[in-house]
Amino acid sequence: MRALRLGLAGLGHGQTLLQANLPQHDDLPIRVTALCDTNPDRLDAVAQRHGIRSVTTNVDALITHPDIDVVGIYTPGPQHAAQILAALNAGKHVMVTKSMVYTLREAEQVVEAVDRSGLVLLVTQSLRGRHAFIQAKRACDAGGIGELFMAESHYVHDLRPVYARSPWRVTAPQDLILGGACHPIDLLRWFMGDVDEVHCVGLRSGVAPEYPQEDCFFINARFTSGAIGRAATLLGMIHPHGERANSLTVYGTKGTIRDNVTTLDADAYLPTRACETHLPPDRGHSTEMLVMLRHMADCVLHGATPWVGAREGARVVATGLAAWQSLRTGQTVKVRNEF
Repeated sequence: MRALRLGLAGLGHGQTLLQANLPQHDDLPIRVTALCDTNPDRLDAVAQRHGIRSVTTNVDALITHPDIDVVGIYTPGPQHAAQILAALNAGKHVMVTKSMVYTLREAEQVVEAVDRSGLVLLVTQSLRGRHAFIQAKRACDAGGIGELFMAESHYVHDLRPVYARSPWRVTAPQDLILGGACHPIDLLRWFMGDVDEVHCVGLRSGVAPEYPQEDCFFINARFTSGAIGRAATLLGMIHPHGERANSLTVYGTKGTIRDNVTTLDADAYLPTRACETHLPPDRGHSTEMLVMLRHMADCVLHGATPWVGAREGARVVATGLAAWQSLRTGQTVKVRNEF
């Protein structure tokens, strides 16, 4: 069976997909065969490095390219909706970085287009490819820590270097709930299910004076199950030494998992015991995106269900928009989950 051919739009974070072309990943049934970027110098350099002949600065030309099966959309967030719809209309499967889209209407349009086309759309929420979180989810699904009743997920990232590499995040500006807090929101939804309501507080820290709006948020959530959770997203601060960018704690009636360490109640209130899971080396986004590439191929070639498909992506967007509404009004806001 030939490998799926992927046309990649956006050579910032999108370059992590080029791992598919490296000799050590020959077993991956997907290859990047066409590139698009608005920076012609970067485009030519990447194409030469990876031996890719088909290049363009026009995303429409990439989307309609007759010799690709999948469009990888790693462009600035506000462009996603139009590009997703164009790719689906052109008969292409889609991998898209977060946030899938930025309005409820755009989310509705994408869900409708995926349903109509029967094509695969995968939102590459990269934390779903992290080994520690995958192992934690397996343990929770197996009942290892009992019934889940609470969870916390944190995203801590000083974005000043990122703004320097991608100025659009300041000039647009990037929505740091939909395009940032979506990481911990998606993690919480993965473990705890649909969010019923949220209450959000936030502020503009001023650490990155060029960024014009709120960049630090605490989002409290109640899930439809009755469980509760919190997504902390701190993107406008000086990164604390040794602090992980992403962390997850899940609380169950028989134990707690924090990242790859599980604390279990040994059949009584005391004593407790800790179990540490030893996982393969993890190289951050690179390792996570290899998992995503393999999952995308499994969805297209073997009919697997996308971990974050159009409806899951829409629910993350709806949760983020409800958080913005809560921040602006000071009220708790219900989250839309039906799409």
